[in-house]
Amino acid sequence: MELRHLRLVKEVAEKGSLTRAMDTLYLSQSALSHQLKEVESQLGAALFHRVNKKLVLTGAGKIVLASAEKILKELEQAEMAVKKYASGGTGTVRIATECYTCYHWLPTLMVDYNREFPNVDIEIFPETTTDPVKHILDGRLDLAIVSRIVDNPNIQSTKLFTDELVAVIPADHPWTEKEYVNAADFAHEQVFIHSHPVESVTLFQRVLIPEGVSPKKVTAIQITEAAVEMIKAGMGVKVFARWIIEPYLSGNKLALIPVTKKGLCRSWYAITLSRPDPPQYLDNFIDHLKCNISGVCKVS
Repeated sequence: MELRHLRLVKEVAEKGSLTRAMDTLYLSQSALSHQLKEVESQLGAALFHRVNKKLVLTGAGKIVLASAEKILKELEQAEMAVKKYASGGTGTVRIATECYTCYHWLPTLMVDYNREFPNVDIEIFPETTTDPVKHILDGRLDLAIVSRIVDNPNIQSTKLFTDELVAVIPADHPWTEKEYVNAADFAHEQVFIHSHPVESVTLFQRVLIPEGVSPKKVTAIQITEAAVEMIKAGMGVKVFARWIIEPYLSGNKLALIPVTKKGLCRSWYAITLSRPDPPQYLDNFIDHLKCNISGVCKVS
């Protein structure tokens, strides 16, 4: 059966005759009669019988009608969703991320998104990186990318991807003989972090603070390249996401080691202001985030 057959069965069942169905299906009575004979021949069963000049569904016709109503409704919903997605609308997406390193993939994302939705502007606000949740609640941001679930009824969170954090050390560091490192291993090391306070750093939040461990020294370095060079020089260690450090691994001067036996992973979320009817272009942007960052694409 084809969609035209399903539409025919539905319209004739509702109107009671081929003549009345003509106005809706925009076909002549002879063309509709031919379609009806065609589908009945394919199925090997009559779908209608005539009662007092009216076409009434047979048992087989009722089975087909039930499927037709379901399929045609789903098709209509799909068409509406695609049209809504494609229209996108006109507006501005103001975005920030709590991790400065994440900004490196934003240009590619912006190009990809604006190619499909040219009427939507994207503005990046790096100065709101330190507290993006507050700025969403204050109305200064539309979307932020964070590495935690925000426990606030006014915030909507959408999971994007999960990454692993690993300790990055010089290639000749004693840790290279270990399968993994625990909290106690950091006690005698200078640990580089991106920025203070240490309570906001995943390594400290989930590994060091719960174990009551304090490194020998903690130094904030916001430039990834500078931190990498200091690690190569044997001045300290740092915990990076694998995807951040991989571009710097050539030359065999660095080594990676898991943090804890179970590994140290974190999940990233796109957070927006919770509202009953968010702009379609904002939902579209989150779809593009999934495609560009994690390769997980969702159709709205």
